[in-house]
Amino acid sequence: MSKRAEGRGQRAKGSRAPSSAREVRLAEHPRARRQIELAKSYAALGAFALVAYAAWHGGAPFVDVAVRALMWGVAAYLVVWALAVQVWRHLAIAEVRAAERRWRERRNAEEEQIGQLTRILEDNGMPTGGTGAMPPA
Repeated sequence: MSKRAEGRGQRAKGSRAPSSAREVRLAEHPRARRQIELAKSYAALGAFALVAYAAWHGGAPFVDVAVRALMWGVAAYLVVWALAVQVWRHLAIAEVRAAERRWRERRNAEEEQIGQLTRILEDNGMPTGGTGAMPPA
């Protein structure tokens, strides 16, 4: 890419935009990536085996059996991939929302505890701010 294009803020071909902190990427989610890969591979192998068995016992020649099995294996791979990604998008969003809810509950509990401790300190004439150094008595 030319220096002029770089100077205008255009990205090089194949480079990705920087991801924001709030973006959830399934490719970076360890469980999602593994389970999507497993679902795709099992679906493709299962469809391949089932179609090959059915075509072979149906009396089709070997080349037809192989072609049909490959086509159905690829089709199953793509369909299950699309479905697994949709399912994991919802699961990942639910995980983020649950983590955010737990974080808010902990934060509210800590703020409540700080408020209780502040009231106790104020009731006993203790300082509630600053470095925590006690005033001379």
